[in-house]
Amino acid sequence: MSITLKEIAKQAGVSPSSVSLVLNKKPNRISKQTSDLIRKIAQENKYRPNVVAQSLVTRQTKTLGLIIPDIENLFFSKLAKTLEMEVRKKGYALVIVNSNDSYEEDGLLIDLLISRGIDGLFLVISNEAYLHQEELEGKLTHLPVPFVMIDRVMDFTCNKVYFDNVTGSYLATNYLLEQGHRRISCICNTYISNNALSRINGYRMAMEEYGIKVPKEYIIPANYRMEGGYQAGEQIMKTDCTAIFVSNDMMALGLLKKFMECGVRVPEDYMIVSYDNLLSDFLFGIKISSVDQDIKELGMRSWKVLQSCLQAKEDMDSQEICLLPKLIIR
Repeated sequence: MSITLKEIAKQAGVSPSSVSLVLNKKPNRISKQTSDLIRKIAQENKYRPNVVAQSLVTRQTKTLGLIIPDIENLFFSKLAKTLEMEVRKKGYALVIVNSNDSYEEDGLLIDLLISRGIDGLFLVISNEAYLHQEELEGKLTHLPVPFVMIDRVMDFTCNKVYFDNVTGSYLATNYLLEQGHRRISCICNTYISNNALSRINGYRMAMEEYGIKVPKEYIIPANYRMEGGYQAGEQIMKTDCTAIFVSNDMMALGLLKKFMECGVRVPEDYMIVSYDNLLSDFLFGIKISSVDQDIKELGMRSWKVLQSCLQAKEDMDSQEICLLPKLIIR
């Protein structure tokens, strides 16, 4: 058990307030000899500050919250790791919770984290949230702490950091077109999310530039999970397409599983371009080009935005940062 601040004060022959000033590196008139003694006693006895007690004075818990839709998704787990490592450098703890892509859970988790006294919130909304935009906007507008929407954003003014999904899907589809393919299918998420709509728009934009009218059956709705890609594989094989743009890596994994079971070869039978660029370490014998979203940059930029809000002495204008993805060709 570590020593308390009062016990350090007793051993050093000073007041607890003097110990607090030294250990918290606050301006003081305490002699160097006494300051060194205080620090020596604290170090030798493994002193750890009482964050709860400090929060009563500073009204800060040094705790942040992160809500993500699916912690099993490689994209979100990597984002969570990046954010946790970054905020810890500044002495913050990060509480990570999973909404399972449910709008109801979004609301419950926001309330849960606020009730735990977090100082700020990172939020990746569920896809269901797009059906409740006005309601969610009202809830977020009245939060007592600053927040940053990450990756999935809505059309109202707030702090946002996200990627240009139109450009990303355009790059993916255009690459397939440049390889000579014209019958290109698109496996995408539900039409209610901004990211899904943007990725479909980028796909259509590239196809239209080549004068190609997209058959309805080429656009196959699916969720962002493996089972979505697996189920889409059945529909793909009923079309005459020769190439596929898959709008996230988890669905690409599901699609590859289905193809493997059916003896379908990649890229001999179908050429695939995926999205997220997180699969290369998990695929053996198959190389898939993919749109890379720099998750580390996404996390670091999001933390900088929230950090600036936490440090500000008055309300700041909202920041909106749109990052550019790039295509990794394999």
